[in-house]
Amino acid sequence: MPYVPVDIYINVSLPAYSNLSGIGGWVYVTGGNDGIILYRQTYETIVAFERRCTYNVQESCGFGVVDSTWSTIDCDCDGTKFHIFDGSLLEGPATTNLYQYRVSFNPDNNQLHVYN
Repeated sequence: MPYVPVDIYINVSLPAYSNLSGIGGWVYVTGGNDGIILYRQTYETIVAFERRCTYNVQESCGFGVVDSTWSTIDCDCDGTKFHIFDGSLLEGPATTNLYQYRVSFNPDNNQLHVYN
């Protein structure tokens, strides 16, 4: 994955991030190579995945899109599917998981820090 510095602070209690208020919620945010997907795994855990597909990374033709069931992230140009919970590869042609950013989250004050 091409390195792009990421250092994003988000207050998840803001209306733009209301989908993150419940477990299983997700949102797209600007950053990284082609955007970032934030997903709430548990009350205390939010994960962040790069939207750039991992198949043929240098010439990536597309980016990950959360499917209508909110269970997979699908690459819009090659059909690769990843599990939204942990970014793991479900179906190729990609052979690696989605790139995951580091996250620090404090549920007491709803402050999220996404970084690499």
